[in-house]
Formats: sequence, structure tokens, C-alpha cells
Amino acid sequence: MSPDHGTASRHEPMAQAGSRNLRRLGAIALAVTVAVGTPAVAVATGMTSRSGAAYTADPHHCDYGKPKRRAGGDCPSGTPTATVTQTVTATATVTTGATATVTATATACGTGVDSTKPNGNEQFLAALRGGVPFAGRRTTSGNNPDNPNIVSGPANTSGWTDLSTIAGFPTDSTVCGVSVDAQGNDAFYKIITQAGTVYTLHCAASNALVCPAPAQGQLPASRWVAVTPQP
Repeated sequence: MSPDHGTASRHEPMAQAGSRNLRRLGAIALAVTVAVGTPAVAVATGMTSRSGAAYTADPHHCDYGKPKRRAGGDCPSGTPTATVTQTVTATATVTTGATATVTATATACGTGVDSTKPNGNEQFLAALRGGVPFAGRRTTSGNNPDNPNIVSGPANTSGWTDLSTIAGFPTDSTVCGVSVDAQGNDAFYKIITQAGTVYTLHCAASNALVCPAPAQGQLPASRWVAVTPQP
């Protein structure tokens, strides 16, 4: 037997043993790859989809359980990874508040009523409604002392006389109060404005109530006049 044959014979068992060791290491590497890599793919591909979330596992669809697919081609080597991307959209809530300033202007100071009874046959009345003064007359004869009918004017027409239509009526401040007094053939109405100014008006009161008192001789028809001095 030649020395070369003897040398070859001595190295053959070592080569076979090395080949077996390589196959054993390959099997261990495969087991590790399958044990580690496959669950990662399974977890990623088996996740339940949620709104706003995107999952990426293995875009190459590689079979990591087979060693021949782990090298070459599009399949990367190593352990596959699972990437989970969550997109969250936040909505901002803005609370705004506005403060409004309201200025109220009074158009009247309220309501009121006044009356005077200068004799046993009639009563003169004053009423205030919405800043407007009114004048009226009521007969109170012994046969009907509770007569409710209000009349005014030269012909004793049913209803009240609007005193705000008479010349001199104040327009720069709201009327807040009214009163009346009468005696003989005269009745006098007084008003006070919100600014505190007092005015007076003369009416004729002879079996009727006529406001303003009509002109007599050299005297013109009555009008509202501010008293002097003011309170």
C-alpha cells in the first residue's frame, strides 16, 4: 500500500466525522431559526386588525421553516421581524366663551293712577301706562256712585285723553309719575320724568274734561310747562 493510499485512508474517517458535525450544526441552526423566526411571523400575521393600526410581517412571503429558502433570492437571512405601526389622530377641542354687554334703555318707569273728587257729581282721574299719561272723568251721581265708565273731551266721549300728544310734553326723559287735582272749572295734571323734571298742564273741567284748556281771550291754549324751580 502506497503512502498516498495510507494517508487517504487515515483522513477519511475524519472527513466523515466533520461532515456529520456540519450536518448536526445545520440542524441545530435550523431548529433555532424555526423556533425563533416562525413565531415572530405567526404573531405578526395573526394579529387582529384595529382601526388606525397597520401591521407588516414578511413582505417576501418566505418560508423560514425550510433552510433552502433562507439563502438567495428575495428571502433575507436571519430572523424575521414584525413591525407594528400605530397611527393616532388627536382631535383638539376648543371651548370659546363670549361675554355680551347688554344695555337696557327704559321706555317707561311703570304704571300709576291718581284721582280727585271735587264735588259729589264727578271724579277726575289720571293714569300712566308705558310712560304715557292719560286723563279721564267719571260721573258719580247719587243714583250711581260706582259708575265705572270713563269719559273725556267736550262731548264726554267714552275713553281717555292721551296727554302725551299735547304741546310741551317732554321727550328727553321718560315720564315716571302722574297726578291730578281739580276744583271748580279747572283740573291740573302733573307729571315727573325719570330725570326728575316736573311739568304741569291746565285742563277745563266744567261738566266735561277738555285737555288742554282751550284758548280764552288773550290766553292761548294750555300746554305742558315745566315748573320753577324744579325739585
